[in-house]
Amino acid sequence: MNDESECGRCVFISARTIFITGQRVVCAMLILKSITCKACRDEPMVSLRTRLAAIPMNRLILFLDFDGTLTPIVARPNLARLSRQVRETLRKLVGLLPVVVISGRAPRDLRRRVGLQEVCYVGHHGLSCLEAGGDVTWLTPPPHRTLVRRWVQALRIAAEGIDGALVEDKGMTVALHDRLVKPKQRSRLRRRAWRLLAPWIARGSVSLLRGNRVLEARSSRAGNKGTAVSMLLRRPWARHRVPVYFGDDHTDFDAFSVVHGRGLAIRIGGRRGAAGEDGWIPHPKKLHSVLEWLAARQQK
Repeated sequence: MNDESECGRCVFISARTIFITGQRVVCAMLILKSITCKACRDEPMVSLRTRLAAIPMNRLILFLDFDGTLTPIVARPNLARLSRQVRETLRKLVGLLPVVVISGRAPRDLRRRVGLQEVCYVGHHGLSCLEAGGDVTWLTPPPHRTLVRRWVQALRIAAEGIDGALVEDKGMTVALHDRLVKPKQRSRLRRRAWRLLAPWIARGSVSLLRGNRVLEARSSRAGNKGTAVSMLLRRPWARHRVPVYFGDDHTDFDAFSVVHGRGLAIRIGGRRGAAGEDGWIPHPKKLHSVLEWLAARQQK
């Protein structure tokens, strides 16, 4: 049997003969093969393209997370690179419809990595925004820089002596990455972070946001990706458009809840259906194929 077989042939039964102390015993064994036919593997992509095709092209707006969505997750944040192929596909799309890249990164860092001036960049998980031709604006009030420096100091103390722990100062937020930390040390690192930030948590000046192998300290008054999407959809260039949001982790789920009922929320990777998403794509490479299809469809 091969994986090109028709549906219903992905599971088969075999019989095996076993001899035990001279007695012949026939044991029927179910062998469940985790081989899925090609039609089943492609079904989510076909369904997604069908749903995208139902949206009028002059009403579409795309929201795309960066790390884990447009680019694969890497060990260190500074190593993330947007491939030339994805950049060229985005270049085609921004000439046809509004494109927003939304991330926990600072907006200027996003623009530098994406390399397209026409894109709208939302940074700090919905706190800041850099629109084409404009400067950075704050969607919700930013914390005072002096306060952020104290968070940086606290998290650096939390990371001391734990190999692989990385503190990233993003200007208005601070991220504690544990991707390179041994699994047994990760809970210890998180406990340290909570304990050292406890004074600001108790005063209500900081909240901790959990992402994909990252814990981020941010203002408790800060918005999230969902509030950012809601605000941008009221902009003249986005008003009356149907949002399609692509994201991969918990920080994107607030935006998913905003998009539900008015557009499509598409999860990249992770356990399919766990976030209540409208569609699922297994990894960033498959997302690129969807974006290429979309750009080609627009140009027909």
